[in-house]
This record gives sequence, C-alpha cells and structure tokens, in this order.
Amino acid sequence: MSENKTSFFGHAFRYFGLLFICLITLGSYYIYDIPAALQTGIETLYKVDNVKWNLLYSVYSFPNMIIVFFGGYFIDNVFGLKKGAIIFCCLVMAGQIIFSVSSNLKLFWLALVGRTIFGLGGESLSVAQSTFCATWFKGRGDINFAFAITLAFSRIGSAINFQISPKIENNEVSRVPAAIWVGAIVCGISFASCIILVVLDVIRGKKDKDDPNTTTASSFMDILRSFKDVFHFPGTLWLINLSVVLFYVPLFVFVSICADFFQSKYGISADLATSIASVPYYAAVSSPIIGFIVDRTGHNIAFTTFASALLVVAHGLFAFSDINVWAGAIFLGGSYAFMAASIWVTIPCLVPSKSLGSAYGLAFACQNAAVASFGLIINAIIAHFNTNPVSSDSSGSCEPATSSDHHSSPSPSPSNHTLLSSTSHHIDTNSTAGSSSCIPIPKYASPNAYHVAELVFFGLACLCFVVQIIIILVDIKNRWVNIPSAKMKQRVKDLNPEDEKDPLIN
Repeated sequence: MSENKTSFFGHAFRYFGLLFICLITLGSYYIYDIPAALQTGIETLYKVDNVKWNLLYSVYSFPNMIIVFFGGYFIDNVFGLKKGAIIFCCLVMAGQIIFSVSSNLKLFWLALVGRTIFGLGGESLSVAQSTFCATWFKGRGDINFAFAITLAFSRIGSAINFQISPKIENNEVSRVPAAIWVGAIVCGISFASCIILVVLDVIRGKKDKDDPNTTTASSFMDILRSFKDVFHFPGTLWLINLSVVLFYVPLFVFVSICADFFQSKYGISADLATSIASVPYYAAVSSPIIGFIVDRTGHNIAFTTFASALLVVAHGLFAFSDINVWAGAIFLGGSYAFMAASIWVTIPCLVPSKSLGSAYGLAFACQNAAVASFGLIINAIIAHFNTNPVSSDSSGSCEPATSSDHHSSPSPSPSNHTLLSSTSHHIDTNSTAGSSSCIPIPKYASPNAYHVAELVFFGLACLCFVVQIIIILVDIKNRWVNIPSAKMKQRVKDLNPEDEKDPLIN
C-alpha cells in the first residue's frame, strides 16, 4: 500500500513539475509574435514601414543562429540548469518591459533594443525547458508524452496572443502600448513559474539523489576543455540535427509564405489562406496523443521517418497537383505532430545528462540558422521570379482609407514576418486618416514564383526523408534510437551510470 502511495506521489509530483516546465516559456511564445498580431498598429505607432517592422524579428532571429548554442553550453558548464533558466527568463522579461516602455515613448530604436535582449534569452530558455523535461523524465516510459505536452502548450501561448492582442488594441493605435504591456505581464507569470520550478527541481534532485552539482566549470580552461566535448558528440546526433534542419525549413519557412502562395495558386481569400496556414500549429495539439503511442512502442526514428514521408507528400501535392489545398495542409500538420512528438527525445539517448544543454542548444542553433537563412533565400527566389506588378504607393491600385481602415486588415499569419517588402503589405504611415489617404491593395507574387520556391521545399523534404533512412541504417548497428522503448530507457541508464540509485519513481 505504501509503495502505491509512493508511486502515486511520484507521478503527481512529476506532472506537477511538468506544468511549470510548460509555463516557463508561455511568456516568450506569447510575446514573440506580438509584432505580427499588431503589425498595422505598430507600424503606425512607430511610423515605420514594413521593412523596419521586420527588424523586430530580425534582431531576435539572427543572433540566435549562434547564441542559442552557447545558452545550452552555459547551462551545462557555467550557470547550471536552474541558474541558467532564471537568467534567461529574466532576459525575456526585461526585453519585453523595454519593448513596452518604447511603445509609450514611441521610440523604435528602443523597441529594437528590447527585442534584442528578448532574443538573448528566448531561444536559450527553450533549451532550458527541453533540458528540464529530459532531466525530470529521464529513463521513464512517458518521456515522449511529456515532450509533446510542452510543445503543444508552447503553441497555446502563440495562439492566445493572436486572440488577445488584437482585441486589446481594438483598432486604436493609442491602445497598442496596452496590448504590448500585457505581454510583459505574461512574462511575469512565466518568471514566477520559473522560480517555483527551480524550488521543485531542488526537491526532485534530493528525491532522485542527483549529484549536488551538475559539474559547472570553475575556470576559463575548464570551459575550453568542456567545449571540446561538443566535437565528440556521436555521428547519429549530427544526423539528427541535419534531419531537424531539413524538416523545419520546409515547415516553418513555408508557413511564412504559404498564405500568399495559397491565394496565388488556389484563388482563395486572404482570411481562408491565413486559417489554412495555421493548420500545422493547431495540429500540434495532437502531439501528446502521438507521444503517448511512441512511449509505448519506441522506434522513434520510424515515427520521424513517417513524419518526413508526410512532409514529402504535402509538398508534392502543393508543387505538382491542384488537389484541394486542405489536403496538403492536413498532411503538413500531421507531419509536424509526428515529428515534434518523437524527434527531441532521441537526444537523451545519444549524450549523457551533463551534456544535454549543449546538445539541445546545438540542435536549436542549427534550426535557427537554417530557418533564418532559408527565409531570406526563399523570399529572394520569389522576388526574382515574380512577374506580378506590386503596388506600394498611391500610384498603384488603392482604396480610400477611413480612420479605422488602418486597423481593419486581417492579422498576418504567425510567421509572415519573413516576407520581403516586395511581397508585403505597405502602409503609408505619414499620411493622416481621411479621404485623401490611401491604402495600397496587397499584391502577392505570381504563381510561377511560388512554384519555384515550392520545388525547393519539396527537394528539402525529400532530402529529409533520405537522411531518416540513413539514420535507420546506421542504427541497425548501433541500436541507440530506433529501438523499443524499454531498450531506449536502458540506453539512457547506460549513458548515466551515476544515476543508478533509488529514483523518485521508476
């Protein structure tokens, strides 16, 4: 009876901790797309065009091509997980507060400073979240389920922002600062959750009999020596990172341009196109169910291979057929749900716990670098092959604007920030509302331009599928990641012999 009580307490404690693991990134996911949710209002408030507005994302994304790796490395070797999470959470909250103050002062340069500081902590906080999840559920039969829950919960933050921020703004530029300040409040909730999580992690460490110290470097030479460990990561981990890059570029970069692509190819409305573009994010809700199945079966790479196959089918439909657009979108959403529920759990099977932060940081850095770079490449391809005229001033096709017209256009999809100015909706922020002002009708690129870009996505998806097959072939010998769940749990134990002690729960 007492064992049953201990077992119940163990399960309840883990999932109580998981709640706060999910909450620590709620703020960062909520505020990330505030510029997209309030694009027109922000452009008007700061008196900037679409190109300058896009800097609110650029100052976040490009530093994270490198910084996110060092964030994970510092978690392992400098700060430790708990201190690192608090530091990164502070950076996220401080960045959003500065952004909020800039909205009151109407200082765009200060907004960029705030978003830069947010970027210094945002992706690294996600690395900390993954490391927490891997640590709390290490060697357990429900680790895939736990990771899938964190993913689904994170996407909830983005969805809440797109629902709440426009309502707070309510088509009034004067209310934009209030909507941005709500983001700071949500970051405060995440910071409080981080503090609670750190306390819970101390309790978990005592229960699991963790080593008192997750070996942090004490000198500069220690840091250099531990940095060399990264170059000794197994080849399978590098193949996993390559598959992450080849999968998430055709997913996230495609989502950033697909609303216009759908309008151009399928002739649907902007509202419907934006809704369809959101399908992959809504599909993430099903990830916990898939994660639960993966926990019971193992063979994670079989699931990631299936996800890659769905990605190939989705882009094949978009590139080579005129079948209903929903078909491709559903395949795309399914591929995301399967990949997200199975790929990230393979990393604890490849590196010991002391290097998890560095391993996740490396994966996130590769992903950010690829998505940022291919975002520019794809939009350059679209601009180069576009044959449609783009109206960007009053000399083109235009509609008269009223005092509310600047706020009546639908919000862009969550990732439309990567569009080049040549294919984006430009607002003349210097004109005043009234009968003399004019809002250009947005023009999307020609179908041929999107077709060329779609061929690139299709090629990358095919390469991703090939890499998955290579991982399966390599693992026939290694037996590390494409094995039954029980053997994956044993693999984690073999990598961490120091953890062979009485855990909180088996």
